Amino acid sequence: MSATMLYTAGEAKPARLFVCDAGRTMRTVDIGQGITLGRAGTGIDVDLPLNSGIVSKRHGRITKLDTGYCYSDTDSLNGTHINGILYGKDGENSSCILNDGDILRIDRKNLDRPHHEAVVMIFSTSWQDAEWQSVELREDTGNISIGRTTVAQEGIKIADPAVSKKHATFIHGVRGWSIVDHGSTNGVFVNGERIAQPRPLHAMDVVRIVNTLFIFLGDRLLYNAPAVQKNQLAIHIEERSVRNLFKKRILLENIDLSIDPGDMVLVLGGSGAGKTTFFNAVMGYEKARGKIVHDGRDIYKEYAQMKYEIGFVPQQDLLRDDDTVYHTLDNAAQMKMPADTANDARQARIDQVLEMLGLQRERDSLVKKLSGGQKKRLNIAVEFIADPSLFFLDEPDSGLDGIMAAGLMENLRVIADEGKIVMVITHAPDRVAHLFDKVIVLAKSTKTNSGHLAFYGSIDAAKEFFDADSLEGIVKRINRPDENGYGLSDFYIEKYEKYIGESI
Repeated sequence: MSATMLYTAGEAKPARLFVCDAGRTMRTVDIGQGITLGRAGTGIDVDLPLNSGIVSKRHGRITKLDTGYCYSDTDSLNGTHINGILYGKDGENSSCILNDGDILRIDRKNLDRPHHEAVVMIFSTSWQDAEWQSVELREDTGNISIGRTTVAQEGIKIADPAVSKKHATFIHGVRGWSIVDHGSTNGVFVNGERIAQPRPLHAMDVVRIVNTLFIFLGDRLLYNAPAVQKNQLAIHIEERSVRNLFKKRILLENIDLSIDPGDMVLVLGGSGAGKTTFFNAVMGYEKARGKIVHDGRDIYKEYAQMKYEIGFVPQQDLLRDDDTVYHTLDNAAQMKMPADTANDARQARIDQVLEMLGLQRERDSLVKKLSGGQKKRLNIAVEFIADPSLFFLDEPDSGLDGIMAAGLMENLRVIADEGKIVMVITHAPDRVAHLFDKVIVLAKSTKTNSGHLAFYGSIDAAKEFFDADSLEGIVKRINRPDENGYGLSDFYIEKYEKYIGESI
């Protein structure tokens, strides 16, 4: 089963309008401090000229307020519909506050009989950079499926974890086009209203599926495919298993999530939940049945090339006591950096990493003279010298006191802030919880005796989900009673399945 994340709007951005006028092409307009709109070609100076004969010379304006934006109809002939309600020309009001996703439409009063020069505009403060694309709708065009795993022959694939595997379908029937929601987690919205049953479509209807907008034009479907996040790590593990004496044993199953560059992610779980197995599968050291994709490249298929982009710091100390800190890093740089790296560039990288991890003063010290915390940082430096995009650390703070452990984790936060993906296993997470962007919680099912995804999201959301006031409290809930836990792993695995939506 694959996970669908609950949709939440992104951080508020400067307001934009997506505009489709009589030219039936999409354009994007930045609103800034406000804009006026009116009919193009009249000689009247407006910020947004619209190609439509049913738009007045001075039709309306959007004004930026201290608390948001307001649309006002400026005594136009046909008024403006906002989310189906008419403002201006015989409407009860002439202005209203705009919210993210609001649909502005200049059209006939009866929106089910759209004018051939109708104008539709979508107000957005959570837009994503995306290209508008067009699908021709002919008499012989079949149904168009929409989903996270849709193949090109069947419809449109939206690579967004908040989109369900089979989210919706545009259906071509004898009476025209309609759309149906296949019980998706985050729904289908037509003209701002979530649908509960198949909805017939009329020209200029706006369909929203998570962050993707569709404009139905009758003969065409315009949509803005979200830009693929560069350097994103997509993890899809169907199963990781081993065979002992001809018997198959499943270690991990059904783990599906995506991690953005710059995220520092905690991997949390009880004993036997499969944390190290998960690491090895994601890094490509031990392949699972599934797919691990980083920046559009399959780690399993391109492991020989991509292994140099992966840094791994194990629990064990692999340093040579009689080397100096500098020679340790120089040796690592010669082995891990590209063979054609100039000596000056290699030395500059060594100095950069020493400075970043607070080891500059220990440059000429022998490894055996270092403190426990300094050795841990040197282990990290050895793996970070090649500037990997993916960085995995298995209990890097073990054996360190609270202050030294916090300092080490702060170093990792600096690495993540350079745009790297950093994933960490630690048995003392609460002292550094504020440094993590997300947490992956793995739990061992008593039903299948294998590790499952029990949660993926922010630290605060995880505490709320598990009704716990600490990360260690989360582990206690999923640990077995003989491990000083409550034995609720199956409960939370099933709860998370409902939380993210069942596979369709």
